[in-house]
Amino acid sequence: MIAYVLLMVSVACDVMATSMLPASKGFTKLKPSLIAVVGYVVCFFCFGHALASLNLGIAYATWGAIGAVAAPVVGYLLYRQRITKIGLLALVLIIASVVILNLYG
Repeated sequence: MIAYVLLMVSVACDVMATSMLPASKGFTKLKPSLIAVVGYVVCFFCFGHALASLNLGIAYATWGAIGAVAAPVVGYLLYRQRITKIGLLALVLIIASVVILNLYG
């Protein structure tokens, strides 16, 4: 169970770090740049520890999919980026595929 907690911390740090990249203005703004770098370090540290107990394929698919779903949501909330209906459908399909992978993969 701790492996899944580490995986979720990894995903949260990844999404937080990624969401800081536009605000860093190409790493010219110090605060968002530092948040991004620290976020990625914590992300990969936690992901590495989670992989000690989790299957690589399932863990990576889960990590990537949650990040892929969370990033457009964060983009919408923080940067007022649009999500189309087709984009929403794609996000639903990503979620469905990871759920199936976790249950039967």
